[in-house]
Amino acid sequence: MQMLAPHSSSSRAQTRRLAVAAVLLALLGCLVFGSLQGTDRAGAAQQSAQQKPSFVVIQIDDATLDQLYASLNVGGIDVQAMPYTLSLIAGRGITFNRYYVPYPLCCPSRVSLLTGRYAHNHNVRGNVPPNGGFTGFKARQAYSNNLAPWLQAAGYRTIHIGKFLNGYGDEPFDEGKDVPPGWNAWHSVLRADTNHYFYGYTLNDNGVLDGPFGDPGSWDTREYGERDDFGCPAAPLNGKPCFYETDVFNRIAYEEMVGTSPEQPFYLQLDYTAPHGDFRRPAGPEPATRHYNTFAGAPYPHDRAQGFNEGSVNDKPRFIREAPYLSLNEIHTYRVYYQKALESLRSVDEGVKTVIDTLGSLSRLRNTYVIFTSDNGFFYGEHRLTGGKFIAYEPATHLPLLIRGPGIKPGTSTGELAANIDIAPTILELAGASATKSIDGRSLVPYMKDPALRSRRPILFESFVETADVEANGEPTAQRARVSGTRRRGASASIVAPPKDYEGIRLGPYKYIEWPDGEKELYDITKDPYELNNIVRIRNLSPIRAFLHAQLVRLETCVGKTCQEVAPKFPLTRNEQRKVDKQRREEERRKEKEREEKRHHKRKG
Repeated sequence: MQMLAPHSSSSRAQTRRLAVAAVLLALLGCLVFGSLQGTDRAGAAQQSAQQKPSFVVIQIDDATLDQLYASLNVGGIDVQAMPYTLSLIAGRGITFNRYYVPYPLCCPSRVSLLTGRYAHNHNVRGNVPPNGGFTGFKARQAYSNNLAPWLQAAGYRTIHIGKFLNGYGDEPFDEGKDVPPGWNAWHSVLRADTNHYFYGYTLNDNGVLDGPFGDPGSWDTREYGERDDFGCPAAPLNGKPCFYETDVFNRIAYEEMVGTSPEQPFYLQLDYTAPHGDFRRPAGPEPATRHYNTFAGAPYPHDRAQGFNEGSVNDKPRFIREAPYLSLNEIHTYRVYYQKALESLRSVDEGVKTVIDTLGSLSRLRNTYVIFTSDNGFFYGEHRLTGGKFIAYEPATHLPLLIRGPGIKPGTSTGELAANIDIAPTILELAGASATKSIDGRSLVPYMKDPALRSRRPILFESFVETADVEANGEPTAQRARVSGTRRRGASASIVAPPKDYEGIRLGPYKYIEWPDGEKELYDITKDPYELNNIVRIRNLSPIRAFLHAQLVRLETCVGKTCQEVAPKFPLTRNEQRKVDKQRREEERRKEKEREEKRHHKRKG
């Protein structure tokens, strides 16, 4: 199948730029990739201490915490999926070990990052219109009240690259021609969550539609028309342009950083599609050609003892109790999906190195904060779940958050609870910028400076969707799954959706969830990190359960500062309270005995 030609003057210009990508990236290899290794040039010392910091937010799609740390033993050597990310961001910055997304679904989660608000306040409640997706975002105040216009008003050059929100450019709801308020540079993918293309995608480049870049192939064959040469992006042997989406995002990020005036601070949000799956065979995302089969044979992130294809689910909600065991076909499909996800992250990891090295070459690294995270996680067989993410179990909500930048001690970590609603207020404080709407999150700057600092600020979990609102991975739009008790072939949600509108809370060691049908879940994550034992019915913990319920009631309608309030100390368990009561009675008896002895001695005297 022939390559599809771009169809606009801007597209032709973009194609020319792609045609010289090999030269550009070869030059990058000399100037950037090889020698700098994440350090500024000597000229960086001349930067003014008063200069505002710049920011790069790198957000990946459907990535789990396990994938960040995944490795495969090849010939006795452990090959990491994301070595640059771990060494250049985590190793040079701070890791938030207890970072959660309150609403583990693409669009609401991404709007929470931009606005610093829970979904019940920004009101983008799903992935599809009218209450969600780009259409829902555009119809709400969040459209013009988020990090981009706030930072732009503070003198920042704002840049977006990659996936923005579900439904952007998804006709008939949206044509993909808008550049939302606040963005100085805009390079965003159309129909990112309809097609999930890694080739054949279309970009809105500053208001002009460019593309398609590469050949998307066909739905029928489930094959791309043509893939990049193995030598892409630096040295394609066939002399053709390199179109692999992640590599193009990496190149545009380089160009935009280099093209920003040295005197102007910038905010760059780099949103990758990987490791979100596309509809191609086999299941999972499309890796760069050079990374094919580099993680073939990688095992599932969790085994049976850690909840994979969970055996006893009698303590779980009804929709889990009714779920059958995963079939052999499903187990194979999602093992391949996981392996391809790891392979797709390798080019993202190279993009991280491009960002760090480019900042160093521009003498900007010492005054730039680089933030790495994911919009939500993904289930790879845990609790008999595959292909979904919008449930509050750990694989969907407990995600990476790595930050490096000025004043952060390298190689540190913190156990303070953090959430995506905290990213916007953190950036605003560091940038000296102001929000035009109330913020539900709070700045993480104190915890970046002092990793030992702790608070009792809880995190709310909330959801407003059911299966019909969530894209089915691996299915075209017309074939998206609906609520059904039957399983679908390919990579799609594995079971019927849970009841709509669940709520929960994460506080201290506990996670507590309430379902609208009355069922509840309580886990001590410290003792039970894989959530295998629902302890909600243990009578000893009834004071804890009542306490968490009261805090959840407070949070479910919180706004602004009320969302930031710390919780009181946990009450004692029933056994602890009985022990305290016993000690108090014994102490009272002891004191009474001492008083009686004193009275006795007094009478004798």
